[in-house]
Amino acid sequence: MAQWQGAIGNETSLYKLYKEGLAYQAKIGISEAIPKGIDFYEGRQWPAATESTKNLPRPVINIVKQICRSKKSAILSTPVKTVFKSYTQGIDISKFNSFATSIFKELCQDQLDKLAIDDAVKKGSYFYHYYWDKTAIDLNGYMDGGVRCEIIDPLNIFFANPQIYDEQKQKWIMIASHIDASELFEICNGKIPMELIDCDKNQDGSITLLTRYFRINGEVYCERATKSSIITKPFPIAPIREQEKKQDKELKRSVKAGLYPVVCGFYEKRDGSIFGISEIEGLIPNQKSINFNIAMSLLNAQECAWGKYIALPNALKGQKISNVPGQVLIDHSGTGDGIKRMQEQPLSNVPMSITDSLIEMTKTAGGVTAIMGGELQWSNMSGVAIAQLQAQAQLPIEELRSQYWEVKRKQALVIAQFMKLYYYKKQFISVTTEDGKEKEIFDYFTSNDYENAIFDVSVEVSGGSTSSSASVISMLDNCLSNGKISIETYIKAYPDSALINKSEILKQIELEKSSELEVLRKELNDLKASRKIL
Repeated sequence: MAQWQGAIGNETSLYKLYKEGLAYQAKIGISEAIPKGIDFYEGRQWPAATESTKNLPRPVINIVKQICRSKKSAILSTPVKTVFKSYTQGIDISKFNSFATSIFKELCQDQLDKLAIDDAVKKGSYFYHYYWDKTAIDLNGYMDGGVRCEIIDPLNIFFANPQIYDEQKQKWIMIASHIDASELFEICNGKIPMELIDCDKNQDGSITLLTRYFRINGEVYCERATKSSIITKPFPIAPIREQEKKQDKELKRSVKAGLYPVVCGFYEKRDGSIFGISEIEGLIPNQKSINFNIAMSLLNAQECAWGKYIALPNALKGQKISNVPGQVLIDHSGTGDGIKRMQEQPLSNVPMSITDSLIEMTKTAGGVTAIMGGELQWSNMSGVAIAQLQAQAQLPIEELRSQYWEVKRKQALVIAQFMKLYYYKKQFISVTTEDGKEKEIFDYFTSNDYENAIFDVSVEVSGGSTSSSASVISMLDNCLSNGKISIETYIKAYPDSALINKSEILKQIELEKSSELEVLRKELNDLKASRKIL
């Protein structure tokens, strides 16, 4: 637990930096654009009704969500893994990779990546914050601690110089957390005066806790404060080990943290800012036009649906026109023309035609084609033709995907730092391969073995991409048509990215073969029996 360090009568220095960060976000427009984008994604796309628009229908054809989901799926469609390489002799890099894989599984990193890319598409940026959690439980059920990760909202992170894209080149990075009074009281071991807690409360009752990372002589330090209270004075994020505590009073840690435990990524680059541009920002005007056109068409149909009548005085004599099918009206005017229906203008299909064109143009401009969205019918097309079309449709996504892969590389470097800093001796489950079968065994990772190791990280595609599948499918098609391979071999070798239900198909083939074999056995037994009779 942190120890409360006292209070400053006025605002703390961190809170002043926080206000400057909020002002910058307002200046570039993201403090307004992000909440608005979320509203449009979640379907809240109409303003409050006014007296003149209270009868206007409010349809929502959510093109924003469709395009965002398609882009998110495309970025995450190719699974990747990070692989460490060492330039230091005598290092067991395989164990280091195995332990890193174990940590990523423990973190549920795949799920965090999905949340991060969701933020990227909807908010323009995404930020991972890695930290050490002393309360984490190990494999034996003990509170042994472990690295953890959270996704930070772009509106809750601030930088010394937001014009610098590389987070590791920042003089400091600050994260704002909105917690309640009981959480702050617990963080401070109950030693912070309640009057200060009340002073720090926001309008919604929460308290803004600020965590700032910065460097002293190249080593990363951390400090925490609220609006009026210093929660912790600066301390290095590298832990102090027991053997180091017993050394001289001038403590010299064997391993120091040089990387900020924050990893940043953006969707589309915003000129001169670390905060990116979301997919939604450019879609909102089109989405408004689509909704409005449809609303006007619906209103026109609604107003003309029942029709209007012209009646001479006393022609109805109290009769009410209800538009009930088969209703009979008596014309009491004596003219034969006392009650008649007005001739309305036929409904125009021009607004809907414009709307359809606008929807298609919006999808095309957004890079979401029928092929990419799965709307194209694949009948009478070969496997290689399908793969080539899919590969071509994915080309606009390649840049977004490569940016995300670079973020994965930075992630691995931060995790490697935590491995060297905190995991002095840690038991984990390692997966090995024996006789072609995967086997799980218990192993130990010791950080001392890697203190002086120099690492590099490569990002490898663990599943075939659509573009690389085209040539494989073409070869398999030719081999099967020429009788060079069996249908089982064809299915097994078919790229996983192009055939997701491979195992089910193979099972069905095995069942059919078993049934055919049983029929042949029965026929053979019947033949033998008939020969004995003869």
